[in-house]
Amino acid sequence: MKNKFLFICAVVLFLHFHSAEGHVVTPNAENPKTFKKAKPTKADLTKNVEFDFCKANISPAYSIQLNELAQFLTDNKYAISLRGHADAIGSYVGNWKMSEKRAAAIKDYLVQKGVSEERIVTTAFGSTIPIADNRSNNGRKKNRRVEMRLKPIGAE
Repeated sequence: MKNKFLFICAVVLFLHFHSAEGHVVTPNAENPKTFKKAKPTKADLTKNVEFDFCKANISPAYSIQLNELAQFLTDNKYAISLRGHADAIGSYVGNWKMSEKRAAAIKDYLVQKGVSEERIVTTAFGSTIPIADNRSNNGRKKNRRVEMRLKPIGAE
């Protein structure tokens, strides 16, 4: 019984110190009884967005990341490169067009959130740069992605 109680306490504490978005929360210096969410890192903001087979629809699972990315871009002087990719299933031209649509979908999302269109560059790569094995479902899923790269505006 004692072990069960300790386990439940540990789980409650863990959940208390992690927000729903998966970011660690820290005590607020102004009011120690409240907590504030830690700012996401640039690496968190630019994690690959993956897509379903033959789709360019953005999964709702990425809305928090993309909303935070849009806020970062509107608050800071950065440009972003969106690099669309596809798996190896289908034709070369079809995959190229799909990767273009995926990058455009992310661009449209960011523009709707207030990011200036001039600060966003999209590039399609089709299935030419896989990051995983196209012979497995999991590998193909990783290849159906948009990679994001930030660049400070005015940097050399």
